[in-house]
Amino acid sequence: MFVAYCAVCDRRTLLGVDEVDWVENLTHGVLSVSGHCPNGHEVVILTGDAFTPHQDPRHFGPAPRVWTKPVSRLRGWLRHRFELSRDLPGPFYRF
Repeated sequence: MFVAYCAVCDRRTLLGVDEVDWVENLTHGVLSVSGHCPNGHEVVILTGDAFTPHQDPRHFGPAPRVWTKPVSRLRGWLRHRFELSRDLPGPFYRF
């Protein structure tokens, strides 16, 4: 089944196996599916491997453990060293 948009009817419908007239391989990874909507209007759908999302080749995954372990150790040391105190110093109190 395919979801097809008919420009004449201005709506989307499902094309089943019975409504598909022709399937043509245009190029590598691109298929053209021709058929008719339930009202009899011509509908063409482009589909195939070229229209499916693929993983971004620039994404290399999570950082190796070699980098994350020293960074988390440094983060813990900085958090302990520069811990924020919520108490106000004496000169800021109003008596």
